[in-house]
Amino acid sequence: MNKDVVKGFLSLSSFTALNHGSRIILTLCLARLLTTDEFGTFAALLALCEILLLPASMGFSSSLMRISYPLYTHQQHDLLRGLRHVYLAASAIFGVLFVASIVISFQAISPHQSAKEHVIYLLLLVPIGAIMQSQSAFLVALNKPKIGLITQQCIFELLSALLCLLLYFSYGELSLVSICVLLFCSMLCVVCYQYWLIKGIIEPRIARYQTKQWCKDSLIMLASGAGTVLVAKLDVLLVHHWFGAQGVSVFFPAVVIAGLLTILGNAANQYLKPILMAENDNSKAVSELMSVLWRFNFGAIIILALLAKPLLSLYGETQLQQGFWVLMLMLLGQLFLPARILASSLIKLKGNPLINLYVLLAATSVTILMAFILKDQWGLLGVAIAFSGGFILGALSRMVIVCTHMRLPLAVVFGLVR
Repeated sequence: MNKDVVKGFLSLSSFTALNHGSRIILTLCLARLLTTDEFGTFAALLALCEILLLPASMGFSSSLMRISYPLYTHQQHDLLRGLRHVYLAASAIFGVLFVASIVISFQAISPHQSAKEHVIYLLLLVPIGAIMQSQSAFLVALNKPKIGLITQQCIFELLSALLCLLLYFSYGELSLVSICVLLFCSMLCVVCYQYWLIKGIIEPRIARYQTKQWCKDSLIMLASGAGTVLVAKLDVLLVHHWFGAQGVSVFFPAVVIAGLLTILGNAANQYLKPILMAENDNSKAVSELMSVLWRFNFGAIIILALLAKPLLSLYGETQLQQGFWVLMLMLLGQLFLPARILASSLIKLKGNPLINLYVLLAATSVTILMAFILKDQWGLLGVAIAFSGGFILGALSRMVIVCTHMRLPLAVVFGLVR
């Protein structure tokens, strides 16, 4: 393996690890402080919040790398200032209107009273969260990938966990309402910090705008990326709808633990972006990274499988055996994570981003149908089988597309080009 690639990949992995480590700290803290029903409701609201972040930003949290990286490369700071104004306005105005419509719809269709009562707090969390995600992507495009990754999630979750602990030990109790307020305060602190960082990078020039083109590009990325986020959290929402908060309390810890593999996936994604956007031939560099990613991903799956029961026990898992097999099924699907990362990034940055949407719609339809059929006989295991199979189907479909239509050699996908 190329030592420079391994070093760069591990350097980014350490920062993406902080993001997921903070998620584990926050969820472990709340799993111990809340009742089973309260924790299940919190997990469902958190999943819904994360689904809404990308559309609430009008797609800018996904498109900013593609839009702003060329502007930064050519030092067009006037356009960068205009772009900052546009994505802030999009999240503040469109985000609030969009989330309000979702809240009204959710309250009408959800059969769970607790979720109905607390979903209104998404109006606080989602718009500010969308700004936080957009500014994180903007920092990455402005050649600040490490601080961009840390402010994407890590700081706000650690601050939220600290505030929740302080509130609990001060008053002896912790409600979902107080948790939502503390999450908002933590996000607001991070957003102010990000804004200060960005202000110091962009030169003070008169802003210029290409609003129509930026919004068009962003909406295309929204159509491509929103489905990906939805599918990533859809399993938790369906489990909540079909099995209630008790089912989520068993299912969600397995989701968080399997999600540790996104440490590698997110690091590889950040490493890939500048390589794929370069104008020269990049097959060798991509292949070297894929060789590293396949090996590290497989090794991480083996480690998580061996540590599955101890990790689930940290959450106070009451149905340990069922949670164990749910986690094993999820890890099985993650064997194809490297292929999905490369194919999805290549389509998004070099091809037509809508292709990702078409693949996602097809794979998601199959996944939901499988989950609906299997849930009655297999329960939570049936949902896990469906989503693991859907992930594999989506990864293989994208890989076929990039290999046949974008002429990417299979040797590059598997890291065999030297």
